[in-house]
Parts: sequence; structure tokens; C-alpha cells
Amino acid sequence: MFISSPPNRIKPLLLRDVKTEALLVFIRTTLEQFFRDIDSGAISIQIGSQDDQSEIYNILKTLLSNLQDTIISSSTLRQFANTPKQNSAMIYLIKKELPLLHYYDSIVRQIEISLKSGENWIPEQLVIALLSEWILEEEKSIDIFPYLKQIDYIQLLSKYDSTRLEVKQAGNIHNALVISNMYKVATELIEKLKKTKYTIKQPNKKIRKK
Repeated sequence: MFISSPPNRIKPLLLRDVKTEALLVFIRTTLEQFFRDIDSGAISIQIGSQDDQSEIYNILKTLLSNLQDTIISSSTLRQFANTPKQNSAMIYLIKKELPLLHYYDSIVRQIEISLKSGENWIPEQLVIALLSEWILEEEKSIDIFPYLKQIDYIQLLSKYDSTRLEVKQAGNIHNALVISNMYKVATELIEKLKKTKYTIKQPNKKIRKK
């Protein structure tokens, strides 16, 4: 079975950095769906002025392009997990992806807990909040992903904070709570990822009989 990888995939060596990779797989998946929904007219960016919306759109579009160039997709990752282990080369490839799959699954399980089915959410804000919080907590682990440092996350999130205050003052408490909830969900996902452990299984050693 042929399994495709991004053209310039960045494959971390340290487990700490694999956690960053797992988060970026999740963010790539979220942004791909986000832009599909925008293109189909299902959703739109409704934060701030038209200039604000264009800025958010363009920055996240560039981010997605970088992710698609360097980060494996979730569907490809699943292919690795479900591919029959037909030979030693495939077994080796699959073993290399097990930590990434483990961390990615922990994020997916947590999002299912933190964000109930049918609950309103703002995918692009969640992406920005996740990156902002992870970089603050794990700055060293993004050194191999230099494009992540090109975004002013605080400046982007300030647009959502301003909108939250505006809609709250206008009496739209629900929309204000949705914006606040994205920060809560982001924190829960980051905390889950930080606490998730992966143990590298050592091969069983045969005991020689004397």
C-alpha cells in the first residue's frame, strides 16, 4: 500500500517535539476543514472589521500551507496504523509513527470531552489559542518549526477579546461565552497533551539457559 507524506516533512527525534507534531497534525486537520467550510459558504469569519477578517484568513491560510508542506495529515497517520505489517520495512515505519499516533489520539479524545457534539465553537480561534498556549509552555519544542514563530498570536487573539467585550455589552451573552469557551477548551487540550506519556517498549530479552 502506498502511503504519501508531505513534500518536506519535519520528523522530530525527541518525544517532547513529537507532542508538538501531534498538535500540528490536529491543527492541520482543523484548518483544512475550516477552509473547506469557508469555501462552501457553510461558515465565515465574523470577528472584527473586514480588515481583521482578511488578516486572520491570510495568516491561517499561510499557516495551513506550511503545515501541508511539513506535517503529515491525520488520514495518512491513520493509514500507518491500519496498514498490515507485511514486511520488516513496513513494521519499522509503523513503529516510528506510534508515539505520534498516541499523542494525536489523546488530543482527539480530549476534544470530544471538552467540546460536546453540536456545541458552537470557533475553529480558527481555537487554533490560534492552542498555538499561543503551547508555544508559551513549550517554546523550545517549536524550534524545528520556524514558521510558527512568524505569527503574533497575542495580537490575533486580541481581536477575539475585543469582540467578546462588544457582544457582551450588547447583551449577546451566548456569543461572548462561546469565545471564552475556546480558551477553556484550548487549555484543556494543552494540559492533556502535556500529561500524556508514551513508553517506548523494549524488546524482550531471551534468557539463556545454562
